[in-house]
Amino acid sequence: MSASSPAESGPETGPKTGSSSPFFQHALAVFQVIVTVGLLWWLFHDPERRQAMTTALAAADWRWMVLAVISAGVCEFFGILRWKLFLRMLHVEVPFKDVTKLFFIGAFFNQFLPGTTGGDVVRVIYLMRDRPDDKTAGFLSVAVDRLLAVLVLVVMGLAFAWGRSSWFAQSFSVGNLMKWFAITLFVMLAVLVMSFIVTNRQMISRLPQKFPFRAHIIKLSTLWQLCIENRKEAIWGTIYTVPMLFAYFTAFTFAARAFIPADQMSFERLFIDMSSVMPLVTAVSSLPISLNGIGVREALFGEILADLFKQPAGVGVLISIAGMFVYLLWGLVGAVYYLERIKRNYCRSNTTSPK
Repeated sequence: MSASSPAESGPETGPKTGSSSPFFQHALAVFQVIVTVGLLWWLFHDPERRQAMTTALAAADWRWMVLAVISAGVCEFFGILRWKLFLRMLHVEVPFKDVTKLFFIGAFFNQFLPGTTGGDVVRVIYLMRDRPDDKTAGFLSVAVDRLLAVLVLVVMGLAFAWGRSSWFAQSFSVGNLMKWFAITLFVMLAVLVMSFIVTNRQMISRLPQKFPFRAHIIKLSTLWQLCIENRKEAIWGTIYTVPMLFAYFTAFTFAARAFIPADQMSFERLFIDMSSVMPLVTAVSSLPISLNGIGVREALFGEILADLFKQPAGVGVLISIAGMFVYLLWGLVGAVYYLERIKRNYCRSNTTSPK
């Protein structure tokens, strides 16, 4: 993973070309910058929130951040395993070392490119440069990766929304947001299940033109067909997704432990509570509202921890920043691989150029 979440966006079947005008893309980028700057100003201009953050920083137990970095590394490891598995499913054999390098290069670019799939596009582009005959397979591998990650996250989110509904209801704002979130997840799950059924029964061509979500179901059918034809890899990819997501949740739990002492909340309760809210935070912060969810994520954590964890809003902001910081550290590994690749290509071009 990267500083973006393990399942931040829906599946794509290829590069986006001509899907939106340059004006719209620039307008969206400007809007995201304005929202990001506005939210960050709102989060940090409040003296009471800044004082809470200063107090929490002074009392923080930074040893837990080491565990957060390790947990984030476990999340990234399962992400690498899943991508290599899906590449092999599409008959693209890439050495584990090369998959790791490309994965981390994508993670690095995810820190800086707008949107939630920029890093994925970068790693596929570099894969295509190394293997020009596997262009379609490269994009499909990422699309299947995203599809199964979204499926598992949706199931997890619905389970937490239903199992802990009374806990979420303790906050009027968070409880209402969770209800809308659960409805959205249910619709997404229904579309995923419907697309799988019509694909498995070869009913795509018989769908009426005005059938709800018809275009999305047709797109998904290509990915489901790959999963059906490669059941073993699809099942293992789904299994790998579970520890990947829980490692993602655990990294934020360790970050929370650094700022919330054990006498206020046991680690077991903290892990359950953080895991319960992480699907919601992940989904909301992945919306194209701000740059890579910056500001939105912090504001949401501040609200949730104030209402449900009974912590000052500033503590929630710190936990969000700390949780994303550990993924930024892993993204820097990709920066090393990226510079290594540039250096190698530069030396190769100088060697082959005529003198």
